[in-house]
Amino acid sequence: MIFLKNSLLICLSLLVYGCAHAQPKDMEEKMAYVERYRLLAVEEMERTGIPASIKLGQGLLESRWGTSDLSRLANNHFGIKCGKDWNGEGYYKEDDDLNDKGELIKSCFRVYGSAEQCYRDHSAFLMNPAKKERYGPLFELKRTDYKGWAEGLKKGGYATDPGYPSKLIKLIEDLDLHRYDEITYQDLLSEIGTLPTLTQPDSPEKAKPVLVVGVPQSTNDVKFIVAGAGQTLKDIASKQYVSPKSLLHHNPHISGADEPLKAGTRVFLQSKPKGWRGQETYHKVRKGEGMIDISILYAIDLDKLYIRNKMSHGQEPAENAEVKIRGGKAKKQPKLKSDQPDKKPTPMPTVPQTKAPVITNGANTSTVPPATTSTNSGAKTQVPANKPPVTQVNTNTTGGTTSVNKTNPGGSDPFGKSNPVPNSGAQNTGAAGSVVAPQYHLVMEGDTLESLAQKFKTSIDGLKKLNNLSTEECKVGSRIRVK
Repeated sequence: MIFLKNSLLICLSLLVYGCAHAQPKDMEEKMAYVERYRLLAVEEMERTGIPASIKLGQGLLESRWGTSDLSRLANNHFGIKCGKDWNGEGYYKEDDDLNDKGELIKSCFRVYGSAEQCYRDHSAFLMNPAKKERYGPLFELKRTDYKGWAEGLKKGGYATDPGYPSKLIKLIEDLDLHRYDEITYQDLLSEIGTLPTLTQPDSPEKAKPVLVVGVPQSTNDVKFIVAGAGQTLKDIASKQYVSPKSLLHHNPHISGADEPLKAGTRVFLQSKPKGWRGQETYHKVRKGEGMIDISILYAIDLDKLYIRNKMSHGQEPAENAEVKIRGGKAKKQPKLKSDQPDKKPTPMPTVPQTKAPVITNGANTSTVPPATTSTNSGAKTQVPANKPPVTQVNTNTTGGTTSVNKTNPGGSDPFGKSNPVPNSGAQNTGAAGSVVAPQYHLVMEGDTLESLAQKFKTSIDGLKKLNNLSTEECKVGSRIRVK
């Protein structure tokens, strides 16, 4: 009897000791998970309105803070099943699906190329118009109402566990996750100092995640593919049964169908809507971000984005400026990069120096730089080395000196691969006599001189004169000078 009591005491002591030591380890792993994905959660909150606390809490709960097989092998942190709309790879494991006989069968879960893809697809899953009745009411809540979100997710059928809301709320409060609902991406980035690593840490005990290239995803109800390194639009077009020409039209950030793409490049399979369909109205511009980046991030038509913000193509917003992404036109144009006092001027292209001709007139000798063209306005422009200038010598009998005027006859093929060179009568000069850098547009399907004239705030005659055109025909795939 005494032996039995002693054995029970020893077992109880070991159990208490084990629990006391296991809890800090679990807490450490949970905090490490939060540190790894908190910036992504806040970014998605600003983009979609889903509270960062809910995003992190669900990620912790569904993936067991990144240690489950589903999160390690399939990068699926939210237990999202394949469903009818999923065309990507599947990971099969038993969950709660039954066959016709009521027997438990393996369920299909979505496989992602990275945790970041999964976090963004989780947002698209909740915002899917087909699930509006289930999850639509959640987006009417304040983003600080994490308890309302937790209850709403259970009511919408996200989980079958009746204790799901209480478990989610407890995780959020134990780890103080609700503080991330009240912080901005920029402030958190400043607090962290460096971008986190979103891939799973390599470990001998953990299998490496399955990398999937070309898994269809969607944002703003627009389907896109994440390209692998070196893929081209032609490669993706053949697999998605679309034409490279249509992909070029949907992806103005890609210059050609044969261009090798960087890993992670988004390739949109559909045309983009004119505005963002999420909750946010404005996007705060980050360092180095341009209008094309914002268009890609929110899957918004680039032309409509410029129009909504009363901007012209080529203009870029300043850092921390607010760009309007949904609704009507902005009341005023956002602050531009060109308005910044510390902006460095764009250097003019240099021309290889050649030996200058020497003009002799009696006792006077003068050297004329070969790469200088004088225009009627007094501006000086660079003459390309492959276009030898025509030299005309005029003698001024009253001054006893000789002046040399050089003019460039210009190019005759405005749609060629090389930039067309306008004649001297078409030179654009600024108020201070500095040359305005030419701007070109890649002609897409549906473009006309009339539409381009409206887009770039010029006239049809002006475009014809800039490009030496005799007709109003625009060839798809050619370049046309617009300024």
